[in-house]
Amino acid sequence: MKRLHIDVKGVVQGVGFRPFVYNLALKLNLKGFVTNTSHGVTIDLEGENIEKFLYILRNEPPPLAKIYSIETEEFPINNYSTFEIVESIDDAGFTHISEDVSICDDCLKELFNPSDRRYLYPFINCTNCGPRYTITIKVPYDRPNTTMSIFKMCHDCLTEYKDPLNRRFHAQPNACPVCGPEVSLFIKTSEGFKEIANPFVESIRLIKEGKIVAIRGLGGFQLCCDATNADAVENLRKRKKRSNKPFALMAPSLQSIGKYCLLSENEKNILTSPMRPIVLLKKKNKCKLPEIIAPKNSCIGFMLPYTPLHYLLFYYPIDYKPNFNRANPHFDALVMTSGNISEEPIITKNEEAFEKLQNVTDAFLIHNREIFMRVDDSVVRELNGKIYFIRRARGFVPKAIQLKEEIPEVLGVGADLKNTFTLIKSKYAIMSQHIGDMENIETVEFFEEVLNNLKSVYRIEPVALGYDLHPGYYSSQWAKEYGKKTDIQRFALQHHYCHIASLMAEYWLDELFGIAFDGTGYGIDGNIWGSEFLYCDIKNFQRLAHLKPIRLPGGEHAIKDCSRIALSLIGEAFGDDFDLISKLPLSEATSENKIRQILKLKKITQFSPSSSGMGRFFDGISSLIGVSHYNSFEAEAAIALESSISQGKEFSDKYCYDFEFKNSEENSSMENSLIIDYTLMIRQIVDDLLQGVSISDISWKFHNTIVKIIIELTIYFKGKYGFDRLGLSGGVFQNSYLVRETIKILEKNGIKPLVHINVPANDACISLGQAYIVGKRLIS
Repeated sequence: MKRLHIDVKGVVQGVGFRPFVYNLALKLNLKGFVTNTSHGVTIDLEGENIEKFLYILRNEPPPLAKIYSIETEEFPINNYSTFEIVESIDDAGFTHISEDVSICDDCLKELFNPSDRRYLYPFINCTNCGPRYTITIKVPYDRPNTTMSIFKMCHDCLTEYKDPLNRRFHAQPNACPVCGPEVSLFIKTSEGFKEIANPFVESIRLIKEGKIVAIRGLGGFQLCCDATNADAVENLRKRKKRSNKPFALMAPSLQSIGKYCLLSENEKNILTSPMRPIVLLKKKNKCKLPEIIAPKNSCIGFMLPYTPLHYLLFYYPIDYKPNFNRANPHFDALVMTSGNISEEPIITKNEEAFEKLQNVTDAFLIHNREIFMRVDDSVVRELNGKIYFIRRARGFVPKAIQLKEEIPEVLGVGADLKNTFTLIKSKYAIMSQHIGDMENIETVEFFEEVLNNLKSVYRIEPVALGYDLHPGYYSSQWAKEYGKKTDIQRFALQHHYCHIASLMAEYWLDELFGIAFDGTGYGIDGNIWGSEFLYCDIKNFQRLAHLKPIRLPGGEHAIKDCSRIALSLIGEAFGDDFDLISKLPLSEATSENKIRQILKLKKITQFSPSSSGMGRFFDGISSLIGVSHYNSFEAEAAIALESSISQGKEFSDKYCYDFEFKNSEENSSMENSLIIDYTLMIRQIVDDLLQGVSISDISWKFHNTIVKIIIELTIYFKGKYGFDRLGLSGGVFQNSYLVRETIKILEKNGIKPLVHINVPANDACISLGQAYIVGKRLIS
């Protein structure tokens, strides 16, 4: 017989960990206690079967638990007579908050069981499911520290809550229709919004009539309409001022999704996982959903319901008994997009929603459980059987990213687009949810709100911070002001260096050869970069190769109006040949007079900065061949270009355009860098256009050419420097064709590709790279 003091760190609060420990101890006849602390979970245990207890603890924990470490220390025998769960201890330590997870199967069965006391209750949950991060005010994760503290549990709920053998033992959001949150529906009338009875029945009726309903969900409001009703979708797009950006859809089942999209087994597994992200799926050739949902896009983002409220919208009994074989849902697909005005953060408060969304929606389906942490839906795609992030938010945040070693408490403030921030404490990087684009005061306030919340919850006070080198970024300006106020050390770091550094953090590396392809990043020479082949270590980086710079006539205007970039590309290859331009699809995008003005403008350096951004190159090609001439949202033209490739196409070395590598004429600090000259490529693309080659084939050959450039340069630098792995980062690598085919060809050539596994490849990963570099520099 012996006694062990056991400290468990990880995601071990709010996931049924203490009742698991309690029941395991009873089963093995062990005595002592278990408690939550601000460090994690502490177990004091004595008896004969402690080794067996530890084995099961390590290998068979609760499904939602994530154990990062188990530390044990032997103590003198205390002669405990029982095993107990004791009150939580707030000891100013550090523990991990669980992510929000979808409703579990047990609760789902109870939700639609007429004999259950929680029948049709939209806030049903248990220890294995429900809200976590969005309602947590501070740790330890106990009810008084959540937004559920205002709801006093009734006798039945309290009995469940106190019973270690019950599925709802210490389920902090535990509630029922007697004692918990409630749903209300307000409909727009000529006299304002009026509350009406039967919220779900009426919401379903309104949606079927083509109306738009604002729904207060788990991490904020969502705007909902019938996805099969083209007029309703178009109306939502106009009211929300959404331009062409795709809408996310929610379907009641995999069977419904399968009517519209191709589904692999891996994609099915991701869709049905407890995280329930939006998954980007290939449309079927004859997809019957309105094109306006995702114009010029070969993919649709689908998710399954993840809250009981969502399930009730699909299956609430009206004139039939719900068939939970999912045979008779009210809808096959609903638009379920963020409840906000374009480019502002998702709305969480009822009052704010009534104020800001009154001209967008026809009704509000609201509730009175407060949202402490606003969180949007996560967006992912499947890549080689794994999740590949586009947007990391609900279901994944604030899951910590484990690092190789302890690092001082630091902050990475991120970039301006797709902003996130990263805090580091001990051996863990805690990334914020998707914040958005730092272009308005509302987003900056959201940034500060989440930063203050996470600093408080995790008890982090940064001693240094990293920010983007770009002097015009709002995030950089914020960092400088924050640094002055707090008097902490500040590091200005190059954008693409931090892209690769984020991969170094994920793979526990101190150096890495990598490729960062994106649209815009401020270079150390003051120019716009974005097609970077880099060697990076903790101290610095070396630029090995990049795309030949392209003029952007009108600067920022060219990022929206891709025809300007296309005209620059033609100018590089042919000069200002107006007769040639008039024969190309590009001429359909704008008037003859405007084309002549742009041709003049691109010669004025002051108004036409140069860019080596690969994203801009994709934009220019998209316009050049007539796929898309305008970016109404980021990467719209590039997405349309990829979507134009016929399904089933793979990389072929025989179907590529020509290019050249030339020595750089830059300053001595860049003397080893190579220039990727695309002049031959543009000439051949134009030749294909004039000969009537299909847009689909031209796009395919262009993508193949980019893959070939990557492979040839990688093999060249491998021979020169001797590396055997290569990092791939930047928003351009969210192009599904490009990343999949690049990975395959790299592996065939004996090079291990490193892609992001915890964060998106776009600018959302920048903050992790910043924090990692700053922290490592402080200890090196």
